[in-house]
Amino acid sequence: MFSLRLAVVCIWAIAIIVSIAVIGPGTLLNNYHRYFTPHGIHQLVLSYGDYASIIYIGMQALRPFTFLPATPFTIAGGYIFGHYYGLFLSTIGTTIAATISFFMSRYLFRDYIKNKLGGKYAGVGDRLGEKGIFVVMAMRLIPVVPFDAVSYVAGISSIGYRDYIIGTVLGELPGAFIFTMLGSSLKNIESPYFILSLIFAIILLLLPIFYKQLVKSPGQKDLTVQIK
Repeated sequence: MFSLRLAVVCIWAIAIIVSIAVIGPGTLLNNYHRYFTPHGIHQLVLSYGDYASIIYIGMQALRPFTFLPATPFTIAGGYIFGHYYGLFLSTIGTTIAATISFFMSRYLFRDYIKNKLGGKYAGVGDRLGEKGIFVVMAMRLIPVVPFDAVSYVAGISSIGYRDYIIGTVLGELPGAFIFTMLGSSLKNIESPYFILSLIFAIILLLLPIFYKQLVKSPGQKDLTVQIK
């Protein structure tokens, strides 16, 4: 197990070093905040020409290691590549990111993550083994728990990878559809398409608030339970 952990950590480190080398240390240090906005990501990705799609997927896949939120990257996918192709690439990238986070949690940092997240997200657990697909899908669809935290908590639960990834893809698609739709319409903010996508995005962002109010009502229970 130690050799496996060492190998994965080495691969992870090499991937980050290569990414920094390709993008350029100066670019990251001087333009860190500017690049991690939809417009900034658009400039950075398109600067790689024919490799833009691969660079975008790679940025999505490595995003959890930067502790940056997923939403700007998803919006940028629509802004750069259009609604449907952006949705396709974004789904690939976020699925890879969710997979990496899941296996790192399960096989590399299980005890550490359990100690760190077990208290803060107490209530995200036992049902993952019984109704894992539904629970993961619900948490992706209604992001009460941050995207990466769901991946880490799923990794320390008993859910199988197949159920986890099916729930992830099904749960993230509606949100990704809306945010790539919003991104693709940013070039024409006077269009009805932009107004519609903005309304959907606002509703999606407000869902966690509505959910929290719902579970506070008498007789309502959270859809998640105690971590094992």
